[in-house]
Amino acid sequence: MVIEQRPRRSRRKGLRLVLVGCLLVGGIGVIYPLHWLLNPWSAPGRPDLVGYWQGEVTYGSADTRTMVLHLTDQVGGGDEGPEIDGGAKVCAGGQSQAYEIYGDATNYRGTRFSLHARRSGDAAGLYLGQLVGTWDGRDGLTVSTELIRIDSGGVSHSTTSTDTRTGITTSDTPTIRFELRRAAKADYATACR
Repeated sequence: MVIEQRPRRSRRKGLRLVLVGCLLVGGIGVIYPLHWLLNPWSAPGRPDLVGYWQGEVTYGSADTRTMVLHLTDQVGGGDEGPEIDGGAKVCAGGQSQAYEIYGDATNYRGTRFSLHARRSGDAAGLYLGQLVGTWDGRDGLTVSTELIRIDSGGVSHSTTSTDTRTGITTSDTPTIRFELRRAAKADYATACR
Protein backbone atom coordinates (compact mmCIF):
# COMPACT_ATOMS: atom_id res chain seq x y z
CA MET A 1 0.00 0.00 0.00
CA VAL A 2 2.82 2.40 0.61
CA ILE A 3 3.80 2.11 -3.03
CA GLU A 4 0.25 3.02 -4.17
CA GLN A 5 -0.05 6.13 -1.95
CA ARG A 6 2.99 7.87 -3.41
CA PRO A 7 1.60 7.99 -6.95
CA ARG A 8 -1.72 9.31 -5.61
CA ARG A 9 0.05 12.14 -3.79
CA SER A 10 2.04 13.00 -6.92
CA ARG A 11 -1.14 13.06 -8.95
CA ARG A 12 -2.84 15.30 -6.40
CA LYS A 13 0.10 17.72 -6.37
CA GLY A 14 0.14 17.75 -10.15
CA LEU A 15 -3.62 18.32 -10.27
CA ARG A 16 -3.34 21.20 -7.78
CA LEU A 17 -0.54 22.76 -9.77
CA VAL A 18 -2.56 22.55 -12.99
CA LEU A 19 -5.60 24.01 -11.20
CA VAL A 20 -3.59 26.96 -9.82
CA GLY A 21 -2.09 27.57 -13.28
CA CYS A 22 -5.55 27.56 -14.88
CA LEU A 23 -6.85 30.02 -12.29
CA LEU A 24 -3.96 32.41 -12.94
CA VAL A 25 -4.34 32.26 -16.72
CA GLY A 26 -8.13 32.52 -16.42
CA GLY A 27 -7.86 35.51 -14.10
CA ILE A 28 -5.60 37.37 -16.50
CA GLY A 29 -7.92 36.39 -19.34
CA VAL A 30 -10.81 38.07 -17.50
CA ILE A 31 -9.00 41.16 -16.18
CA TYR A 32 -7.86 42.64 -19.51
CA PRO A 33 -11.14 42.23 -21.42
CA LEU A 34 -12.99 43.66 -18.40
CA HIS A 35 -10.58 46.60 -18.32
CA TRP A 36 -11.22 47.32 -22.02
CA LEU A 37 -14.97 46.89 -21.60
CA LEU A 38 -15.02 49.50 -18.83
CA ASN A 39 -12.57 51.82 -20.64
CA PRO A 40 -13.15 51.48 -24.39
CA TRP A 41 -10.93 54.50 -25.09
CA SER A 42 -7.89 52.34 -24.28
CA ALA A 43 -8.83 49.11 -26.08
CA PRO A 44 -6.33 47.71 -28.60
CA GLY A 45 -7.16 47.03 -32.22
CA ARG A 46 -8.92 50.32 -32.94
CA PRO A 47 -8.19 54.04 -32.54
CA ASP A 48 -7.78 55.00 -28.91
CA LEU A 49 -7.13 58.08 -26.83
CA VAL A 50 -3.75 56.86 -25.62
CA GLY A 51 -0.79 57.23 -27.93
CA TYR A 52 1.19 60.02 -29.56
CA TRP A 53 -0.23 63.38 -30.69
CA GLN A 54 1.32 66.43 -32.39
CA GLY A 55 0.25 69.92 -33.43
CA GLU A 56 0.83 73.66 -33.31
CA VAL A 57 -0.08 75.82 -30.31
CA THR A 58 -0.44 79.59 -30.73
CA TYR A 59 0.60 81.40 -27.54
CA GLY A 60 0.23 84.87 -29.07
CA SER A 61 0.09 86.80 -32.33
CA ALA A 62 3.65 85.91 -33.40
CA ASP A 63 4.27 82.98 -31.07
CA THR A 64 3.40 79.55 -32.50
CA ARG A 65 5.00 76.51 -30.92
CA THR A 66 5.10 72.80 -31.75
CA MET A 67 3.58 70.48 -29.18
CA VAL A 68 3.95 66.71 -28.90
CA LEU A 69 1.94 64.70 -26.41
CA HIS A 70 2.26 61.09 -25.28
CA LEU A 71 -0.65 59.59 -23.34
CA THR A 72 -0.58 56.19 -21.65
CA ASP A 73 -3.35 54.16 -20.03
CA GLN A 74 -3.00 53.78 -16.26
CA VAL A 75 -6.41 52.29 -15.49
CA GLY A 76 -6.11 49.33 -13.16
CA GLY A 77 -2.77 50.43 -11.77
CA GLY A 78 -4.19 49.62 -8.36
CA ASP A 79 -3.33 52.90 -6.67
CA GLU A 80 -6.56 54.84 -7.32
CA GLY A 81 -4.46 57.35 -9.27
CA PRO A 82 -5.18 58.97 -12.62
CA GLU A 83 -6.48 56.92 -15.56
CA ILE A 84 -4.11 58.63 -17.99
CA ASP A 85 -0.54 59.79 -17.68
CA GLY A 86 2.33 60.60 -19.97
CA GLY A 87 4.41 63.53 -21.09
CA ALA A 88 4.40 66.55 -23.35
CA LYS A 89 6.98 68.79 -24.99
CA VAL A 90 6.39 72.30 -26.30
CA CYS A 91 9.10 73.68 -28.59
CA ALA A 92 9.95 77.01 -30.19
CA GLY A 93 13.14 78.71 -31.28
CA GLY A 94 15.39 75.86 -30.21
CA GLN A 95 13.90 75.87 -26.71
CA SER A 96 11.91 73.02 -25.21
CA GLN A 97 9.60 72.84 -22.21
CA ALA A 98 8.80 69.38 -20.82
CA TYR A 99 5.64 68.52 -18.89
CA GLU A 100 4.44 65.57 -16.88
CA ILE A 101 0.85 64.81 -17.90
CA TYR A 102 -1.77 63.07 -15.76
CA GLY A 103 -5.55 63.08 -15.52
CA ASP A 104 -8.73 61.27 -16.44
CA ALA A 105 -11.22 60.63 -19.19
CA THR A 106 -14.39 62.41 -18.06
CA ASN A 107 -16.85 60.16 -19.88
CA TYR A 108 -17.18 56.46 -20.66
CA ARG A 109 -15.95 56.63 -24.26
CA GLY A 110 -13.03 58.91 -23.43
CA THR A 111 -14.18 61.56 -25.88
CA ARG A 112 -13.80 64.17 -23.13
CA PHE A 113 -10.79 64.44 -20.84
CA SER A 114 -9.10 66.66 -18.29
CA LEU A 115 -5.32 66.52 -17.88
CA HIS A 116 -2.91 68.29 -15.56
CA ALA A 117 0.31 69.60 -17.11
CA ARG A 118 3.09 69.77 -14.51
CA ARG A 119 6.00 71.77 -15.87
CA SER A 120 9.62 71.24 -14.98
CA GLY A 121 11.37 74.36 -13.70
CA ASP A 122 10.18 77.88 -12.92
CA ALA A 123 11.83 80.00 -15.61
CA ALA A 124 9.92 83.13 -16.61
CA GLY A 125 7.45 82.66 -19.47
CA LEU A 126 4.08 81.28 -20.51
CA TYR A 127 3.21 77.68 -19.69
CA LEU A 128 0.36 75.26 -20.29
CA GLY A 129 -2.27 75.04 -17.57
CA GLN A 130 -5.01 72.45 -17.13
CA LEU A 131 -5.69 70.73 -20.49
CA VAL A 132 -9.40 70.21 -21.10
CA GLY A 133 -10.30 68.59 -24.36
CA THR A 134 -12.26 66.36 -26.64
CA TRP A 135 -11.22 63.41 -28.77
CA ASP A 136 -13.02 62.81 -32.07
CA GLY A 137 -12.82 59.03 -31.60
CA ARG A 138 -10.21 58.72 -34.35
CA ASP A 139 -7.18 60.88 -35.05
CA GLY A 140 -7.88 64.32 -33.58
CA LEU A 141 -7.83 66.09 -30.23
CA THR A 142 -9.18 69.58 -29.57
CA VAL A 143 -7.68 71.06 -26.41
CA SER A 144 -8.11 74.31 -24.51
CA THR A 145 -5.99 75.64 -21.68
CA GLU A 146 -5.46 78.86 -19.78
CA LEU A 147 -1.79 79.73 -20.06
CA ILE A 148 0.10 80.33 -16.83
CA ARG A 149 2.40 83.37 -16.72
CA ILE A 150 5.52 82.93 -14.54
CA ASP A 151 7.52 86.06 -13.70
CA SER A 152 11.31 86.29 -13.32
CA GLY A 153 11.01 85.42 -9.62
CA GLY A 154 9.29 82.11 -10.43
CA VAL A 155 5.88 83.33 -9.24
CA SER A 156 2.63 82.69 -11.11
CA HIS A 157 0.47 85.74 -11.81
CA SER A 158 -3.03 86.03 -13.20
CA THR A 159 -5.31 89.03 -13.08
CA THR A 160 -8.98 88.74 -13.89
CA SER A 161 -11.25 91.76 -13.89
CA THR A 162 -14.84 92.51 -14.85
CA ASP A 163 -15.89 95.80 -16.41
CA THR A 164 -18.88 96.97 -14.33
CA ARG A 165 -20.36 98.90 -17.27
CA THR A 166 -20.27 96.10 -19.84
CA GLY A 167 -20.04 92.99 -17.64
CA ILE A 168 -17.15 91.68 -19.76
CA THR A 169 -14.51 89.73 -17.86
CA THR A 170 -10.92 89.96 -19.05
CA SER A 171 -7.76 88.17 -17.98
CA ASP A 172 -4.10 88.92 -18.56
CA THR A 173 -3.56 85.17 -18.96
CA PRO A 174 -4.85 84.05 -22.35
CA THR A 175 -6.99 80.98 -22.87
CA ILE A 176 -5.96 79.16 -26.01
CA ARG A 177 -7.53 76.41 -28.08
CA PHE A 178 -5.57 74.12 -30.39
CA GLU A 179 -5.78 70.84 -32.27
CA LEU A 180 -3.47 67.85 -32.18
CA ARG A 181 -3.32 65.03 -34.74
CA ARG A 182 -2.25 61.44 -34.17
CA ALA A 183 1.52 61.05 -34.45
CA ALA A 184 4.17 58.36 -34.09
CA LYS A 185 6.69 57.57 -31.38
CA ALA A 186 9.44 58.88 -33.68
CA ASP A 187 7.66 62.28 -33.88
CA TYR A 188 7.71 62.53 -30.09
CA ALA A 189 11.34 61.44 -29.86
CA THR A 190 12.59 63.89 -32.51
CA ALA A 191 10.49 66.91 -31.52
CA CYS A 192 12.35 69.97 -30.22
CA ARG A 193 15.68 69.05 -31.82
